[in-house]
Amino acid sequence: MKLLFINSLKGLKNKKIQMFGIIVMVLLSIAVYVGMNTAIDTLEDKYYSYLEEQNVEDISVSVNIDYMQDISINDIDSYLENELKDITEEEKILVYTYKENLKNNINDFKINYAIEKLDNIKEKYDFEYEYELSKTLKYEEILMKVMPYLENNTINKPYLIEGKMPINDGEVTILKGFASKNNLKIGDTYKIGDSEYKIVGLTYAPDYIYPLISFSMPIFDEKTNNIVFMNEEEYKNIVGIDDNSYAIKYNGNVERKFKISLDDEGKIKDNTGIFNIFNDENIEVDINTITRLGRISALQLEFASDRLFADYFLYFLLAISVLIIVIITKKRIEDERLQIGVLKSLGYNRFSIAVSYLTYPIIGSIIGGILGFILGTFVATPLANIFVSFYNVPINGININFDYLKTSLLVPTIILSLLSYLIALIMLRKKPLELLKEGSNLKVNIFSKIASKITSFFPFNSRFKLSLAFRSMGKLLLVALTSFATGMLIILILICYNLFDNVIDKSFEGMKYKYMVMFNETVKHDEIFEADTDYILQTSMPLVSILNNDSSLKQDLKEEDITINLTGTDLKSNYLELYDESKDNIINLLENDGIIINQNLSEIYNIKVGDKLKLEYQNISVTYEVLAISNELVGYSAYIRRSNLSESLGFNDNMYNVIYSNNDKYSKMSNLDKEEAIKIAYIMDLNSLKENIMDQMDRFNGSIYIIIAFASIMALVIIAVTASIVVEENKKTISLMKVMGYKNKQISNIVLNIYTPFIIVAYILSIPFTIEILKKIVSALVGDIEVTIPITIDPMLAIIGLIGLLIAYYVALYMAKKSLNKIPLSMALKRE
Repeated sequence: MKLLFINSLKGLKNKKIQMFGIIVMVLLSIAVYVGMNTAIDTLEDKYYSYLEEQNVEDISVSVNIDYMQDISINDIDSYLENELKDITEEEKILVYTYKENLKNNINDFKINYAIEKLDNIKEKYDFEYEYELSKTLKYEEILMKVMPYLENNTINKPYLIEGKMPINDGEVTILKGFASKNNLKIGDTYKIGDSEYKIVGLTYAPDYIYPLISFSMPIFDEKTNNIVFMNEEEYKNIVGIDDNSYAIKYNGNVERKFKISLDDEGKIKDNTGIFNIFNDENIEVDINTITRLGRISALQLEFASDRLFADYFLYFLLAISVLIIVIITKKRIEDERLQIGVLKSLGYNRFSIAVSYLTYPIIGSIIGGILGFILGTFVATPLANIFVSFYNVPINGININFDYLKTSLLVPTIILSLLSYLIALIMLRKKPLELLKEGSNLKVNIFSKIASKITSFFPFNSRFKLSLAFRSMGKLLLVALTSFATGMLIILILICYNLFDNVIDKSFEGMKYKYMVMFNETVKHDEIFEADTDYILQTSMPLVSILNNDSSLKQDLKEEDITINLTGTDLKSNYLELYDESKDNIINLLENDGIIINQNLSEIYNIKVGDKLKLEYQNISVTYEVLAISNELVGYSAYIRRSNLSESLGFNDNMYNVIYSNNDKYSKMSNLDKEEAIKIAYIMDLNSLKENIMDQMDRFNGSIYIIIAFASIMALVIIAVTASIVVEENKKTISLMKVMGYKNKQISNIVLNIYTPFIIVAYILSIPFTIEILKKIVSALVGDIEVTIPITIDPMLAIIGLIGLLIAYYVALYMAKKSLNKIPLSMALKRE
């Protein structure tokens, strides 16, 4: 057995490619594992301490006015037109006076109402709160959130990275990433609208860990997104869209790792108890609450998903390493069958002999593990910087965790050694006489015989190639499975690329407007509507049932909790077009009484044209016939004539809460007067939204080629190992071909290109297989994510993926070709 150990160590010199393959697989798996976990450790430690140090809110609320007790401006208008239409002129004057007072002080009224309500419950739930002020502004390509710096505020304290906070007039702080991308530094002048400010510091806003500044740019971009602090007086003079809320910080120890779900009654439950305020009081979860919670807690999901990816990736690449070791071990046992036969004859059992075959996994694991740990430690810093470019959390260098060094050495060594030992035991089960029989490894299997008969009419070179390929089904299957798995990975990424491209195109196809302006409340227009503006009435209603054309029940959905977003539009729309699958504009169909639903809603609930949808909201129950299906893919949305929706809601025809416009006054919020800005909830800039998504798609496009390259490298390693073994197995045949006058190039083409058709076929088969798998996954998930996902692939991208795989294949052949060229002619004279 000692001789086998010595022989295996000597054999490493002649099996460099095989050893290299194991080391590379271990190195890659450990580097990804260590790099991602080290970066996440550094970020996670700082994230939770950052939440405590800056006293970041646990949750935020927007307190809704109880209109059962408090009368709004719109309510007064409605009363005057209906219940109070017959009152005297003196009474009307009194009501109008009240209305004007309420209109001029509506903001103060809302604040006082909210403060009173929160003061009444803060002792019950043991929390403190502060009123958080901010305004959204847009100038040219820059989208920013402006906030006042209030020294006395104790919740969501700004984090000062460098410089000082803006106490004096004319001073601001900005984001560090924004400053870096735009070549700004402390002391420079920063212009907001027509005003100039001096940059005095670089800060983070702790309630903007994920800086979602506006839905116009949902993906944070360091170059065009900025968060600005200024003093309170300067803030009052800034014109923008208000985004105010009440930040709540509980006094007790609250678990920061949120786990939110709904109970059977649809109420929010969580592991912290902080949502009890929504369940027990007249406070509702609104979009502001959700977005603020997402801005603070989104990074937690990133931690969990990235750690899971690193763990799975580690074991995935180690599994590939096991396959390589299987090939190497099988080849070694075949080459050393005579020595093994002698050892067995001398009384050695297969358990002790198998130990000598642990050379490759142990050496490969140690070298690959150490190199992987070193590489992973180096890549942790750029990985952490990538995180910080999307999430604003301060980090102060990378903390190296040497516990990962233990994992880097022990996990691959134990897994690979244990599996290699078991594989060797299986392969060493033959009896001594069978091992000592001359030429026992030269048998032609049944697959090779069948291939020879089927290809009998092929040219000699083709028949010889196929014979070599089928002679070892194990290696053939390994190469085919590697190509198939690599193909699946490449096709998966390419489908995702096509998916986002398709969804984006369809989502923006019918939107001809530049700006969507959402108002805080439903507005009654007392004047003539402007011709270049679309006035929209939007609301949401639960879908309770689907009826057939004859009004018989098709589906009862009362327990499903499905909400449809209804958009009321006029027939003569300037900026909204709806297209069906045939690319026909179907918006004119709304002249009939009914609705147009999107493709997503149609496919998920099998709704056809002619079906009827019953919707219920509070005391309102309406039924609409489905007139057509638009090709939109996201959410549950439907379109209806605005007058019909207004009538269903009990409104007059001139009510709206959204406008579509191409008026560029909405591009710069400083163009709005303060009275107009107060009424606006947010402005969606469609051009900015599309550019923001496309910019991120460009990043994703770059990552596609990185993933293709990575998958190709894995294929390269396995094919290189397989090709080198093919050369070793056929040394005598290669030598004989050289004696017969074949050139090295000809021999290489015959011997090494044997797997080319199998690789191409395996890749092609992976395409429909991946598509079918994704369709099944999507069909299981689509009901939860409210989106229909078309599974398609661009043929040109599929060809690029195949080219990447073939490049790796030919690089592997080139590496093996060097071994082929070194085989001497004398090898043909040696006995087997």
